[in-house]
Amino acid sequence: MVTNLQQVVRYRELIRNLTLRDLKVRYRNSLLGFLWAWGNPLMMTLVFTIVFQVLAPNSIANYPLFILIGWLAWSFTTSGISDGLGSIVANGNLVKKVWFPRIVLPASAVFANGLNFILAFPLIVVFILYYRIEIQPMLLLYLPIIFISQLALISGIAFLLSASNVYYRDTGVITGVLLTAWFFLTPVFYAVPQFTQDYSRLVYILNPMASIIESYRSILYGSTNGGPPAPPDMGFLLRTLITSFAILIIGYIAFTHLSKKFGEEL
Repeated sequence: MVTNLQQVVRYRELIRNLTLRDLKVRYRNSLLGFLWAWGNPLMMTLVFTIVFQVLAPNSIANYPLFILIGWLAWSFTTSGISDGLGSIVANGNLVKKVWFPRIVLPASAVFANGLNFILAFPLIVVFILYYRIEIQPMLLLYLPIIFISQLALISGIAFLLSASNVYYRDTGVITGVLLTAWFFLTPVFYAVPQFTQDYSRLVYILNPMASIIESYRSILYGSTNGGPPAPPDMGFLLRTLITSFAILIIGYIAFTHLSKKFGEEL
């Protein structure tokens, strides 16, 4: 494993170039270009706000900011997994012709979506200023930890699914269904206590994305009743961090094992 990681580090320039390539391809020939990193979450925030504030009102304070944080985090997860899943098959010709650590393909796909998430992050700042939410500078120290936890989770899943997709091409179809189910089980547009007060802690334990989104909201949004931002639950954050890196290691080991026969399968 150490040797493989050293090879990946040596090919860091390839990862950087592939990451930038994925971003350029995503916004190629689009009217707004990189501004779509803002456009998509803004439109989805508007849709959810109309549905859950006008058509079916709820009591969540500053709901547009609430949904924006949840949607950006969720979009990073689903886009990273989906793009990573197809990265090996989509680059089949490259895999068969040139040797390089195959893991850089799903890694660059995930990193590209991570950069897209960072590009969209200033939008959250705009909403924070609009709602005049006071954030203590110390709380921002949690941001890198939460982001790294999410990045590790997405990477681990992307590594596993991208390798599986080489052998079983219906992996993408199954993943699409599972992501839809995961979306409704994750507090993107609702607060967990709204539906499951008695089992809210269990939801956070079983669903690492629930803990990640709530951690983002804790330091950037506050509570649903209008309370100020506060440090995230350290127990959940630590548990999620451990879970994310465990999934990353499992995905990495599975990818390394399965990648030996990529050339034959492609």
